[in-house]
Amino acid sequence: MSSVSRGLKDIELIKARFIYLHDNCTFNFIDEGLSVKLLWSMPYKGDRMITYESVYPTESHIMAKSIINKVRGNPKTLSVFDRSLKGRTLTVGYLEWTDNSPFFLSNRIGMVSYDEYTMADGDVITIVTASDNFDLIRDNLSNYGKIMKIQIQSLDPASINGKPRLTAMQEKVLGKALEMGFFNYPKDVHLKEIAEKMGVSVVSVDQYLREAQRKLAMSYLNG
Repeated sequence: MSSVSRGLKDIELIKARFIYLHDNCTFNFIDEGLSVKLLWSMPYKGDRMITYESVYPTESHIMAKSIINKVRGNPKTLSVFDRSLKGRTLTVGYLEWTDNSPFFLSNRIGMVSYDEYTMADGDVITIVTASDNFDLIRDNLSNYGKIMKIQIQSLDPASINGKPRLTAMQEKVLGKALEMGFFNYPKDVHLKEIAEKMGVSVVSVDQYLREAQRKLAMSYLNG
């Protein structure tokens, strides 16, 4: 066995969650009380990025316009090319310079996934990557801001790719419950109505639905 192969066996996959304080966040000047979620971002033509973020709660079209104008006025922003307000969630798509973006720095080093949302106390970032990579990511980010409250969890590589496996009946019951408005608040239907629609017992619907929800919840919480 080669030394390279032996070394690869020592690679540890981790999920790191931390708060990051830095001056380059596009939304760090927006009023407190707003939650800003990074929907997705990708490098674009070298030194730029296409970024989509959502802002909640956006209470009015006037407020949405004010937020968009602030994004446009940020020195990092090249253009705002997409925006939509649905309910109280404003979605903004814009082109920006990389300018030491935590996503760009992390992506350049290497990661499996990246999640980020901005609150009043800073960016809350979750990264799935190799532990060696995270050491480099942490060093890079520390050059441009302050990392706080790091939580690191080891992951099973086999748990990363793919959605949780539901049985055919679990998936069927879950889909029917969603279609009929069982998860709305208040509920549009109850278990009895789902059971009648599917031609199975209430007990069976309850069992399949709980099993499906448990699998989805465990998959989400275990990252």
